[in-house]
Amino acid sequence: MPKNTLVTPLILHAMPYFEAAARNRSFTRAAEELHVTQGAVSQQIKGLEEQVGVQLFKRLARGLELTQEGERLFRVVHLALGEIETTVRAIQPAAMAEALVIRSSPSFSMMWLMPRLSRFSRLYPDIEIRLRGELFGMSMSRMNLEGVDVLVLYEQFSSRYEQELTPLMGEYLLPVASPGFLQEHPVVQDTAAFQKLNLLHDDAPWEGAAAYAEWAEWLRLATQDRSGAVEQYGTHGHQYNLAQLAINAALHGEGIAMARTSLIREELAAQRLLPVVPLATKASASYGLVQNNNARNSRAVGLFTEWIREECRAFEAERNGLLASMARLV
Repeated sequence: MPKNTLVTPLILHAMPYFEAAARNRSFTRAAEELHVTQGAVSQQIKGLEEQVGVQLFKRLARGLELTQEGERLFRVVHLALGEIETTVRAIQPAAMAEALVIRSSPSFSMMWLMPRLSRFSRLYPDIEIRLRGELFGMSMSRMNLEGVDVLVLYEQFSSRYEQELTPLMGEYLLPVASPGFLQEHPVVQDTAAFQKLNLLHDDAPWEGAAAYAEWAEWLRLATQDRSGAVEQYGTHGHQYNLAQLAINAALHGEGIAMARTSLIREELAAQRLLPVVPLATKASASYGLVQNNNARNSRAVGLFTEWIREECRAFEAERNGLLASMARLV
């Protein structure tokens, strides 16, 4: 470092703290991201302001706001830190390949994501995928504790995920069974007929859902019955803790599954599963991606997020076209 430089070691040390606080507009969120106390961030910013001789933040009741000088410094520091990270990654030996830790709903992982991940790996062979099944959501603190970069979930997303959530695609529910099962059982003429047939349930489709939630949802929309009376027709049958298990049971002729159509696109196209009633209803849950706050600037996270968004966009259009050819969408 040149002897006469104005950029002292103290200023350099404070830069990551400043960048995180400016980007998050919060000392508290910056502290969570950097795994330090809020007081430590505040102290670093105070020292930085004293060193440069100007106020960088306005402390307001609703949070932080950058001053004109703060905005100017943030633009430069944000770009510089990004360039440093990119360069460090570029000069690392191949043995230090970047890892991407993904947690995803198990059935979605096995039936939708896994068959497509090879495309991502061909595009970015230097990124190592570490995929684990996760039934429900994770708090940001748990994501940090377990080193998780992204979550891919099927959920009724709440405000808990609003800031971090990247929507991926919607879902349609459709009652399906194997051709053999339908040959052995009479055609379903009305919803009451479901009482006489074996229904197959994912008993935990999203966090906090009732065991019969997807059947109840489809019956309400299919009949336009807001009283809830029709839900009684979907409360019996076999229960499984994964959608994949219920779908496999249907493939083996065990009964009628209320299937998420994104998971059975190939089975529908090959007629290994057939609609019992040609009516697909829009699900209240959907697919979304949650990034770890600490990994937002990660190259791997950014590339994976853009890749899966494009995969979902293309798939959703193709899936909806297939569904429209065999069922009414409501």
